Amino acid sequence: MGELWPKWMLEPELSRLLNERWGSLHQDKLRECIRQHRLERDTKPDIAAIHKAYCAIVPQADVLARGEVVQTRRDATSLQGPSPAEYADWDAWAKEVLKTATAAEIDAAKKRLGIRPDTPRVLAVAIEYCRKNPVSPQTA
Repeated sequence: MGELWPKWMLEPELSRLLNERWGSLHQDKLRECIRQHRLERDTKPDIAAIHKAYCAIVPQADVLARGEVVQTRRDATSLQGPSPAEYADWDAWAKEVLKTATAAEIDAAKKRLGIRPDTPRVLAVAIEYCRKNPVSPQTA
């Protein structure tokens, strides 16, 4: 803004406040509002008018920090846990994996990963992991 109004000096406290408040806004849209305001006003900028112009072109839902929205969605998803349909899908997948697993594969998976699976899903994941990541002869 100092380049557009060279004779105008922003007070340090106002500068800090603007950086804090305007830092999370769409910078390209804010910059366009500032430039348009410069065409309309030659002497010194009207901060409120710039902000009002920004709010007029950006839907208010977008003014919220996107990071906060994403974090809220993640929190909600993590609290909900898997749905019954997801559990059913995992159980069906585990049944298919275990159907094709040999006793040697099951024993090798338990031994290699050092686990005692308490559900078919956990055992199926261990077997699938061992199938996708075979032990090389050097590490065996």
